[in-house]
Amino acid sequence: MIRRHPVKTLVVLLLVMAAALTLAYVKRTTVPVPPTTQPQPGESLVVVGLGGLSWDDVSAKETPTLWGLLRDGAAASVSVKTLRLTTCPTDGWATISAGEAAGPETSETRPRCDPLPSVTGDATSGFRVSGFDALAKASRDAEFRAQLGLLGDSFAAERTCVQAIGPGGGLAAATSDGKVARYSPFQATTLVSDLAQCPVSIVDVGGIDTTDPNPTRHRELVDGLERRIEQVMDAMPSGADLLVAGLADRDQQERLRLLAASGPHYAPGLLASASTRLTGVAQLSDITATILQRGGVHPRTEIGGRALSIVPSANNSEATADSKLTVLTDIDTKADAMHRIVAPFLTIWLAGTTLVMFVLWVVIRRARPWNRRLTRARVLRMTRLTGLLAAAMPAATFLANLVPWWRASTNTVALVAMLLVLVLVISSLLTLVCLKGPWSSSSLGPLAAMSAITAAVIGIDLLTGSRLQISSIFGLQPLVGGRFYGMGNVAFALYAAAVLLLCAALAHALMRRGAPRLAVCAVVLVGGCALAVDVLPAWGADFGGPIALVPALGFLLMGVMGWRTSVRNISIVLVLAGLVVGLVCYLDWRRPEAERSHPGRFLQTVIDGGAWDVLSRKLWANIDLAVAMPVLLVLVVVLMVVAVLVVLKPGILGTEPLQRLLEEAPILRRGLLSIIVMAVIGFLTNDSGAAIPPVAAIFTVPLVVSAVMHFLAIEARKAPVRRRRDRHHL
Repeated sequence: MIRRHPVKTLVVLLLVMAAALTLAYVKRTTVPVPPTTQPQPGESLVVVGLGGLSWDDVSAKETPTLWGLLRDGAAASVSVKTLRLTTCPTDGWATISAGEAAGPETSETRPRCDPLPSVTGDATSGFRVSGFDALAKASRDAEFRAQLGLLGDSFAAERTCVQAIGPGGGLAAATSDGKVARYSPFQATTLVSDLAQCPVSIVDVGGIDTTDPNPTRHRELVDGLERRIEQVMDAMPSGADLLVAGLADRDQQERLRLLAASGPHYAPGLLASASTRLTGVAQLSDITATILQRGGVHPRTEIGGRALSIVPSANNSEATADSKLTVLTDIDTKADAMHRIVAPFLTIWLAGTTLVMFVLWVVIRRARPWNRRLTRARVLRMTRLTGLLAAAMPAATFLANLVPWWRASTNTVALVAMLLVLVLVISSLLTLVCLKGPWSSSSLGPLAAMSAITAAVIGIDLLTGSRLQISSIFGLQPLVGGRFYGMGNVAFALYAAAVLLLCAALAHALMRRGAPRLAVCAVVLVGGCALAVDVLPAWGADFGGPIALVPALGFLLMGVMGWRTSVRNISIVLVLAGLVVGLVCYLDWRRPEAERSHPGRFLQTVIDGGAWDVLSRKLWANIDLAVAMPVLLVLVVVLMVVAVLVVLKPGILGTEPLQRLLEEAPILRRGLLSIIVMAVIGFLTNDSGAAIPPVAAIFTVPLVVSAVMHFLAIEARKAPVRRRRDRHHL
């Protein structure tokens, strides 16, 4: 009943895929990170921190000082995400101090910002940050176990001074006991002498917490920040570099903030970060790393940030500055637009798909073969088409980022409608490919094709730099700041489900053709290549994903090989999974520190004795999510229980057609069980792992429904023709 595909063609394609990936990785021997310039003795850096400004606040006419920095220096947008949805000045400055997300204790996700802690004392008795101990404890007990005072301790250990100016600068430069070695308030009359004291100076020029509804008064606030920046520029030592960084949000609204650098080491161009692997996007810990590098200081403990570097532009003309501003505002606009429309987009799409599926199910139950307008065969085709369209949606959301839809409007409703239409068009094209290929007459053919397309879209994007994942529905969100490259948890759920379904479909087709050994080879090749793309540092750089994907692939392979599901065999699979993950971590750890990705950094954390902190952070992140969103937790648990029951005992809950399909294609049942294994392990071992089971279901369920409908249509065509007078018994 399921068509046999040409074996030779499949073998050639698998070998070509493996050879192409091997060649691509051999030629890409190192992780592509921008180079950094090592500081020289006597060179100094002045860091200016401010709050509330993004690049859409900058123009040549209204903000000439910031425009000059953009034109004559290097610039980027910086993610200021720390512990909560929005970032206050205390959070931003504390994160600079710790090199990790830090801040005061609060239960609010969008807190009202309190004033910065004051710096008390004098030059004789010493300076100290008020309330530092409580802030340090809150940061240490928070998700990232941040060590407040890391920056100051690192400078003190190297016997190198750092000058702090203003309360924010004092908080950033304080040591772990809250003391500030060199401090002065912001005063224009003493700036020249203050900035000449140390190789690195950190200056707080204030910020804007809320937008004044009066445009004139708001412009005065921005002008005040510009005047203080200009005063710092006039007072800087000759030959010093200037780094201006937005460290906090405005109006309790998360956005990317401005980051600009100018001076001998920062030629005109865009700033790049090895920690984000993006040009034009950095994070707060990169500023900490840059301060340490330019001071010739090594951090007391490893941090996630990397020193900023330059991707130069052709010149410093006004036209080039304008094009740089367009790039930077576009990054911010896209991130903000996607952040606003993710929830309404998914709600509308999933609700619409569920409604259409329910209506078609009712029609199927009532349709009669003699109905000329709505025959049972037509309804089956419509349901099959709907399932494929729904399954194509995740891949379509990635491909939609090839079109700059976010530039069309600032209205959320208009953006949601625009993206819905765009995704529907792309999904229709992908569905057409699945239905019109040589595999279309097979029940599992379109399922395999859609799985291959989804896995290929995500995989090829990883191979080419994760550009489609940035600010996409199922991809990486710069405003969230958890990950900027490689494989995120949500994309992993789609990728892993697609790979497992593809492996199951290929294995079934080959076993039906009488080639069980080739079926095993197909699963090993496809699964191995998919795993390589997911885990290798230059591509997916995923640490948590292989922990779930390798056991799932092993479980599927056991079924293809005919092994029993015994404790011994499962133990072998788990040991192999541990060896694979451990080997990748070790190989990544062998790279230079600046080139390490997530697996290598985790191994270094294990060596430093901080493994439990990382594991407990992931565990508590899931617990916090469960406490904050108990409905989601219940939904995930119920979803997994129903999935297990339906797959283990097909036929219950009205799933008799699925039972017949699984009897015809038993390896598909194993594939579905492997997806459940992947989802359960991913749910338990990843922070935000609660998203993995429902996202995997978003792709898997409609695709399996489509396969079942196609199977029923094939069954109906092959069934004996009944006489007309017997049709009323159907």
